[in-house]
Amino acid sequence: MVAAMVVYENSVAEANPGIYLTDGVLSDAQAKSIDVLLDLSNILIAWAIAVIGATGFFLKLNVERGVPIRRIDLLISFAIVLLCVWSLFFGHLGIDKISQILALDQFPIRDRDVRQVLRHQYLSGLASIGFFGFHVFQFFWARREG
Repeated sequence: MVAAMVVYENSVAEANPGIYLTDGVLSDAQAKSIDVLLDLSNILIAWAIAVIGATGFFLKLNVERGVPIRRIDLLISFAIVLLCVWSLFFGHLGIDKISQILALDQFPIRDRDVRQVLRHQYLSGLASIGFFGFHVFQFFWARREG
């Protein structure tokens, strides 16, 4: 997985040709759009970290209570953590790419790699949250009485 991440990061490492900022200055609207995008990325990073913690806490709590943990529970937990790691990775790439493009006096929001990387961050983060909800539901559904 790490090798795939390195290969992907290298594929988006170079800045794409773009339109230079007028006089090298962002407009107020452009600056605001970058702030909103960075805030969203930071929120998704925080959510990914929270979901990793929640997954570990959920497993720990059930182990301490003596609830049997099945192989499927561990596999789903692994998938959740993997999706969170991808979300963190894509968030890092997006923020790094925005910084790189701004240093070139270009507007990063129009860059296809920035949009793609941050879309991957969002989708993997959303998938991890949804998968965590599914995991909790299936965990208790499989252990219901009756």
